[in-house]
Formats: sequence, structure tokens, C-alpha cells
Amino acid sequence: MNPIASQTYLKTRTSVMSGRLIDDAAFEAMLQEPLPRLEGEFGLTGISERGLSEAELNRHIERGLIHSLMQELSILLRPLGGTARDILVYWSRKFELLNLKALIRGKLNHLPYDQIRESLHSLPPLISLPHETLLRTENVPELLRQLEQTPYEAIARQARRVYEEKNESFSLDATIDHRYYTGLLRHARHCDAADQAPLLKLIGSLIDRQNLPWLLRYRLNYALSPSETYYLLIPSGRHLHTDLLKQLVNMQEMARILEALPEPLNSRLAGLRQIMEVEQSLTDDLNRQARKCLQLSPSAVARSLAYMMLREMDLRRVFAIIQGRVLALDPQLIRQAADLGRGVPGV
Repeated sequence: MNPIASQTYLKTRTSVMSGRLIDDAAFEAMLQEPLPRLEGEFGLTGISERGLSEAELNRHIERGLIHSLMQELSILLRPLGGTARDILVYWSRKFELLNLKALIRGKLNHLPYDQIRESLHSLPPLISLPHETLLRTENVPELLRQLEQTPYEAIARQARRVYEEKNESFSLDATIDHRYYTGLLRHARHCDAADQAPLLKLIGSLIDRQNLPWLLRYRLNYALSPSETYYLLIPSGRHLHTDLLKQLVNMQEMARILEALPEPLNSRLAGLRQIMEVEQSLTDDLNRQARKCLQLSPSAVARSLAYMMLREMDLRRVFAIIQGRVLALDPQLIRQAADLGRGVPGV
């Protein structure tokens, strides 16, 4: 498909697929919808009748929703090649990194082969790791060496260095996340000139959403040093740039950190006292930016990425609702878990 036809196809397809995005009224209706029908709508028919443990239930629901997301991604990838295809594929690698973390935790805790294998998600070959080979490795260093022979080479190499220095899961998880987001930025910068600006703006908002809660948790909850914290942050967000991050990591109070933020973050986050509230507000901001990009961006690739990000946010809320319904939790707890009732201001 030539570039013009590809752009037209993507814009048309994302416009049609945007009708699948779920508004707050539809989420509220899910709280009352018959559970079998709700399960069927998301490819989870009969899951409440299987007598699964809570851990098994979580895995099955998450697997079903990730499968739905990957099916939608495959539709958007059809006309794409080159750097445009690369960035959408790279974004989707975040789901295989869940498997990598599960493999590493399993090896660190000496879990049996079958138990680790059961915790892994089945993903498309395009992004899937060689699970069987990795499962049969003797330890974490060997697993990471094997991973260096895959498209996850850069993540594996850095993770192996960190493991050799610290030999614990927290630093490994943080390093994997850091390398993933820096890789996402790198892919955006390699895209065609017409796609770069909207992609970097959208990804910058995504990175701000990661960086600020990480900074607050690392400094205030985990008591990491300024240098340790800065090392684990991504240096090129939309509003939180390198020089500002260097200043923020040297602060020791949440109020001071929030006061030092640039606009519009300063106004939006002023007065918040809980890290979870900060994270929710940044998620709302990312939601707004993604919706604006989906509606207005001249870049079909940026629109496609915005749609996938929004759809993932939707399915995470669906996960919370179905999980809560199956476990017969209090409706108010389900509403809180699914972040219902606050609303997200329009663009």
C-alpha cells in the first residue's frame, strides 16, 4: 500500500474504531449488566463459572483483554511498514515485558517450571519471547543472556548489568521499565518528520505520567538517594525535562515537588497529598491528550497510537469491573477500582 493510501486507511480505520471507546455512562452500566452478557462482550464467556482462584481469575481476565487489544493492533498494522510500523509494534512490547518480569521473578524465587509457565500470557509471534527456551534456563543471568539474542537485546543487556550489581527484583523491574520508555522515545525520533512532533508530544505525556509518580515513590516511599532516583527516570518527558528532574530529585517533600512543577502541571496537581491522586490526575491528562490526538492529529500513526493507548486504559477499567463483579465485591469498591465517578474533562 502506498503512503497516501496507508494514511487514508489508518485515519478511516481509527475513526471507525474510536466508536469502541467506552464513556463513563457505559462503564456505569456495566455495574448493572448481567454478568454472563458482560463476560461475552469481552471474550470471557463463562469465566465466573470456572471456580478459579483470585490469582487464576486475574490471569484469565487479563489474558482475554490483552488478546482483544492485540487483535485490534493487528488491524492497524496491516497497511504499515518501516518506522511507522516499528513504533506501534514497539509500544505493544510492553505486554511481553510482563512475561519477562514473571520469568525473572520465577527464576529469582526458584519457582517450578509449570508454575512460571502458567503465569505467562500468550502473545502474537511478532512480539513474543521464546518462552520455552527462557523457561529452561538455569538462572536469571542465563535467561538475560538468551534474551540478548532477541529484539529485546537492549533491555536485556542493561538488565543483566543491573542484576550483576544488585541481584534483586526491584532494580531489575525499574531498569526494564526505564529501557522500554527510552526505546519508545528513540523509535518516535526515528519516524518520518511529519509524524515526529505529534508522536513526541503524546509519548511525552505518557512519560510524564510515569516519571512523576516514580520520582515521588522512589524518594518519599523507598528513600532512594537523588542520584539513584534520577538514574531510574526517563529524561525527556513533555513537561518534565532533564534539568527540572535534577532539581526535583533533590527535594524531600511532596508539596515542594508539586509546587516546583511547570504549568499546566502545577495548577492541576496543586494541593494533592497522595501519590495515587497525582497518578490519577496525570492519567486524566494523558487521556485528554490522547483523545485530542485521535481527533485532530494530521499524523495517522499518532492517531493509531493514541487509539491503542486509550483502548488499553478502557480495558484496564473493564478488568477492574469484571474482576469485582466475579468476586462479588461491594459496588463502591468496584467503582473506585475502575476510577468511576470523577470523569475526564473533554478536549
